[in-house]
Amino acid sequence: MENEQVVNTEPELEEEQKTEETPEEKPKEPKKEESEKKYSDEEVNAILSKKFAKWTAQKEKELDEAQKLAEMDAQQKAEYERDKLEKELAELKRENTLNAMGKTARTMLSEQGVHLPDALVSILVTEEAESTKTNVDGFVQLFKEAVDAAVNEKLKSGTPKRMAGGKAMTRDEILNIADAKARRKAIQENLELFN
Repeated sequence: MENEQVVNTEPELEEEQKTEETPEEKPKEPKKEESEKKYSDEEVNAILSKKFAKWTAQKEKELDEAQKLAEMDAQQKAEYERDKLEKELAELKRENTLNAMGKTARTMLSEQGVHLPDALVSILVTEEAESTKTNVDGFVQLFKEAVDAAVNEKLKSGTPKRMAGGKAMTRDEILNIADAKARRKAIQENLELFN
């Protein structure tokens, strides 16, 4: 009987040791940073509502598709699948055409020295070569006019200050001005001396 007690107590001791070791073995989770975005209940509800609405719409679309297919006979199913594939093919052809026109438009712009991001190039591109060329040419003309106008505006400036007043002041002359307001004004007019 003593053996039974020893046998019975040993597993209890092992279990107690295991339960003591498990908290130490678990890696401590790093504290979450304070900078993580926290959502209010309304924001969480809005996000969940949007996700649920999207999921519901997708499931309804799938159910409608399954119902349509279930109601059709074999010939109608084949026609429906053919129409669906034709639509996909037409969309892929359209995308391919737009990509090719985009490359052509980018080349035309580069030849004229205009480099644009993809978002702007995609606005100029159409499925027809003529309208794409017209769009690119019109944009290049407007772009160059706008750049010229901006450059000319920057080049317009008043008479240089040193020429208008006669001789330029030195740093020492400015620092020797007794009136504080006049000295500040002279410093502002001649900042290059104080850098």
